[in-house]
Amino acid sequence: MDNIYMPDEAEQEEKFTDTEELTRIIGTNLKRARLERGFSLDEVSARSKVSKSMLSDIERGRKCPTVAVLYKICEGIHVSMPLLLKAPEKFVEVIKNQELVPHGNVELQYMFRYDINTSMEIHKTHFAPNAEYPAESHGERVWEYILVIDGTFTLVLDDESYEIGKGEAIRFLANRKHIYANKTDKDLWVYDIIYYGG
Repeated sequence: MDNIYMPDEAEQEEKFTDTEELTRIIGTNLKRARLERGFSLDEVSARSKVSKSMLSDIERGRKCPTVAVLYKICEGIHVSMPLLLKAPEKFVEVIKNQELVPHGNVELQYMFRYDINTSMEIHKTHFAPNAEYPAESHGERVWEYILVIDGTFTLVLDDESYEIGKGEAIRFLANRKHIYANKTDKDLWVYDIIYYGG
């Protein structure tokens, strides 16, 4: 069960970064590799010349190792670096409802922040009546998917408007300026999935 992660209420309020996600993955994989080989932390420390306290902090997701430290660990316990960087095949992360974070003229909840393994991030976004939010290009090969939970969503792209109703969706290449809008007098809720995979 070491590879199953369920944030508690305190963690739910944190704003996780890419580095923190990678730190958790490395820690989970290191602990699994160590236990599979029957090594104690003392043995890994002796083999890798990395301190026991550092190894413990890495396994607990408290510290992200430098490339040099990671290399020493891999050499010490004979595992490949990609193995320690790979997302677990069985991984569960439960996201509960959280307070919405103001972001310009809209409010959003980061359901899943950018993940280097999936190349995507997912937000749940609330637009007040008549609210709109302009956005710059997200990158040359970035795709965006908008799924409307409730209300009517309008996307303005290259001076063209696309109106999407409840239960409908739109996807587009987000490589240029665009505007997200709620042009109605009712609240609008959408899921926004940004895929950086190209």
